[in-house]
Amino acid sequence: MKVLFFSTSKNVNYLQNVLLKLEVEEKGALASIWVDDDEYVAEHPNVNVGFVTHEKELILPFFDKILSGCTAKRLLELAPKLVEKGRLKSLTVGNITVEEAKQAAEMMYTGRTIPVLPIIEWDEKPIGDVGELTMALSDLIWEDLVQRHTGSRFLMCKRNPNGRICGQNWCCILKSESE
Repeated sequence: MKVLFFSTSKNVNYLQNVLLKLEVEEKGALASIWVDDDEYVAEHPNVNVGFVTHEKELILPFFDKILSGCTAKRLLELAPKLVEKGRLKSLTVGNITVEEAKQAAEMMYTGRTIPVLPIIEWDEKPIGDVGELTMALSDLIWEDLVQRHTGSRFLMCKRNPNGRICGQNWCCILKSESE
């Protein structure tokens, strides 16, 4: 886990993240998750993580030892819409152990460049089923981005109806008011 100062402030010190990325790739993985000294899940080195339990509870780790990302905070503001519709039971910011995280129904990354991206495997074991609720949360974030940034140039990623664009689930396009 990173030193507290570097974990809770936006800065340019990414050395620990780069070293972790090298270690992860050396072991054949694609990504990593920081775990704190108490064995609670903290974050991915560059983005926040979230979980949906089998009881349909959205859990994001406490922001006391990690950066409280703008996308994660916005997700907490928008997720009550899914609670109102009965799709989510509740949302919580709290501790989640590695074992609890691995047993989650859904797991996701949240961050500026991805907004919400499902995590489907941890230590070569599947996490849930890609994530119906993760995708619903992703849709909320994208709808919010489009509404809040009308007329400005921004990078927007969209899923097409069959879920495949550009060989992946996401395709990024630059939009402007004149287009």
